[in-house]
Amino acid sequence: MTWTYSQTTGTLTHNEHIVGHGYSGYGAGKNNFPMQTVRDAGTIPEGYYTIGSPHRSDHVGNFAMSLTPEPGTRTLGRDAFFLHGDSTRHPGSASNDCIIMDRIIREKVWTSGDRQLKVVP
Repeated sequence: MTWTYSQTTGTLTHNEHIVGHGYSGYGAGKNNFPMQTVRDAGTIPEGYYTIGSPHRSDHVGNFAMSLTPEPGTRTLGRDAFFLHGDSTRHPGSASNDCIIMDRIIREKVWTSGDRQLKVVP
């Protein structure tokens, strides 16, 4: 089944059940769907993404998963999307186009075996 992330509420659902809450976007763009066109501020663009395997990244930390846009998803000139954890130094400000969720939620995403994410307003 598909994971679904809401740009407006930050809610992540799986099979229509709420699994967790997070955020996407920075500053005024945080969980602000109309700002999805703004690089490094708006939410991850609406569409479908393939969830990559978890890895450690020097930039976004442990258990980060790449989100690869599927054909037909308009990324609005943006790239390098991830599902990763929040900043420990500046909580609430870790997203530059990414989806931020606690590690326990990211682990649930990975262990589910479902690799498609639908991003909706």
